[in-house]
Amino acid sequence: MVVYQASIPCNCHNHAYLTGHLLAFAADWLQGPHLYAVYKYDKKLEETYVAALYATGFISAALSAAFVGQLADKFGRKRACLIYCASYTACCLSMLSDNLYILFAGKFCGGVSTTLLYSAFDAWMITEYHKRGLEAEHLSLATLYGWMTSLNSVVAITTGIVGEILVSLTGTKVSPFLLAVLVLGGTATWISSTWSENYGSQSNDMAKTSFFAVTATAIKEMWRDKRIFALTTAASLFESMMYLFVFFWSAALISARNVSGVTEDPPFGLIFASFMCCMMAGSVLFTTARSSHNITSASFTLKAAITFASASLLSAVLIGSHEYLVFWAFCLVELCVGMYFPSMNFLKSKIVEDDSRAKIYSFMRLPLSTLVVLAHSLAEEGDRHRNNVFLSFGGALLVAFIVTHRHLQ
Repeated sequence: MVVYQASIPCNCHNHAYLTGHLLAFAADWLQGPHLYAVYKYDKKLEETYVAALYATGFISAALSAAFVGQLADKFGRKRACLIYCASYTACCLSMLSDNLYILFAGKFCGGVSTTLLYSAFDAWMITEYHKRGLEAEHLSLATLYGWMTSLNSVVAITTGIVGEILVSLTGTKVSPFLLAVLVLGGTATWISSTWSENYGSQSNDMAKTSFFAVTATAIKEMWRDKRIFALTTAASLFESMMYLFVFFWSAALISARNVSGVTEDPPFGLIFASFMCCMMAGSVLFTTARSSHNITSASFTLKAAITFASASLLSAVLIGSHEYLVFWAFCLVELCVGMYFPSMNFLKSKIVEDDSRAKIYSFMRLPLSTLVVLAHSLAEEGDRHRNNVFLSFGGALLVAFIVTHRHLQ
């Protein structure tokens, strides 16, 4: 019954936001699976350059986290979302070039775009939700976030299939990037025509405050409010684990398959689709677990996702020679991802103030990007390094559980 109510058309605001949100993520999903292959095989780049390009994206995401959010709060979240479309378009178009400088510049734009995608869009939606009094219409943010995660999984599967078909038809892995440019154009058009503008704090004191003072204030606020500190800790450790998991899962399955004497590659397309189905199942679990969520119930779901993800990563190392067991351990990780995102987004929507939402959201991504860059800088060939990463993050997620349990009740 809950799911049915959530699926009823509620109002134009929700349709406008969900369409813009899903289009923005569709552009990201379209090109993501082909990025490494274009760098490594189409452009014949050495592994060191590929790693440097990936690191550039995360470094720019970390650097932009210091100013993107507060600029979005000051000059408008809708405008920031449109800048995302322009910046990501530049990133996708850079893939047409073989010039390393252009590729690095494009990856820098991609990092800025990622920060905008995970801060400005949510900040716009939550402010509009509160401004329009949608809670009085019996639409909970928990339900909305649950459906967003489920629909994102569907979009990921669909764009993955479309991307593969496009590559087979055109004979080039760059074609999904060009389609992503068209999708971004559609996203910008939709946002321009259907979204209203909203802002963060517009006080005169804030306008006169220097960039560094605002930055220091944001960091102090995150440290002073232990709930935001707990969310930042959980988000940094869980999402950095998630990004590194994307790099390692295929190699882990190939390694397990080789141990059993099978030389053929696993069916990566089917595996990816299975992962997305598990992610969707996790979001549905969050949505249907309760008729309405509060901070206590959402934090319980968050802690459950963190705990089972930690157990899954540790199990994947212990059973690394059994391909099917590793596969199911990874499916459980994706189930946890599906539970994590709606619960984390709901908690942030309840705890962070609207006036500084985009600023705080972007600063919360700073340690995340730093952790991923650090992990990439220590990268080595072989199973041992991958297992060490899984073990390290399995333990780190237990730390995230402790911090979350202590400060989110």
